Amino acid sequence: MKRLFLFLLSFIGITAVSAQVINVPAKAQQHFQEKYTGATNIKWKNNVANYDATFKKDGYDWKANYNIDGTWNFTEKFLKKDDAPEKVKESFSKSQYRKNTVRSLAYVENSKGEKLYRYEVKTGVTRTYVFFDQEGTLIKTNAVI
Repeated sequence: MKRLFLFLLSFIGITAVSAQVINVPAKAQQHFQEKYTGATNIKWKNNVANYDATFKKDGYDWKANYNIDGTWNFTEKFLKKDDAPEKVKESFSKSQYRKNTVRSLAYVENSKGEKLYRYEVKTGVTRTYVFFDQEGTLIKTNAVI
């Protein structure tokens, strides 16, 4: 009987957590609907300091990030390794990161007007984000452990 009670209590707790509603700011919802028409599989997540919408569009996985007030911050379109422009692939192949393990490649647009290709590479436990512009120029790197 005790086990049954604990099982039911656990089930109710799990159900309650999975049924939480995220109050996405209207500003973010409106921007998302206008910019990403045709998006499917939309899932919103609140990360305390911001909101993420993950979705599918045009055969790709995407993530749009919004500040807590609902203003758009950036969007990532996750690409296959061969989807990068030739100039970007060539520059990456000549960069100091070429021997690192590529974990992901994304096309990133942000609220500053930047349009960049971002490689996430890993060496040991260190992950580094390497950004190239459309011409293949290395713009910046950002190391995160």
